[in-house]
Amino acid sequence: MNKNILSIIKEQFDMVPESFGGEVTIEEVDKAKELIGVELPEDYIEFICMFGCGVVGATVILGLGEAQFVSTPSFVNQTIEFRGELPNKYKDFVVIGVDGAGNPIGFNSPSKEIILFDHDFDGEVCLALNFSEYLRKACYNELKIQF
Repeated sequence: MNKNILSIIKEQFDMVPESFGGEVTIEEVDKAKELIGVELPEDYIEFICMFGCGVVGATVILGLGEAQFVSTPSFVNQTIEFRGELPNKYKDFVVIGVDGAGNPIGFNSPSKEIILFDHDFDGEVCLALNFSEYLRKACYNELKIQF
């Protein structure tokens, strides 16, 4: 994870730790990977291990653990739920967020590109080339997503 972005997130964590879920062990992440049957990008694993889940800028990022100030269901539960609703080509989709209209945000493994699947037109919108870029855009409120 980029040191500048990590510094911004840590500053947000220090100001409002209740907006994050807290540290998670690599064993918990490994168990989650087994449940959904895909590998996770290293930068996403790093975020989960450090913060669990949380709000970065105005962006809710799902992971493991539950933040006190915002609803952050497990990315595993959200992934399993949305996989049942998405077209078959998204059978390996991993949900890291949900926008205000109920559209899932995540990556379709093995791709690391972060996309929003829009139910209104049954298509995807690329938000970032990878999770690190997604975090950077979240830190600077460049995602233009309503949560």
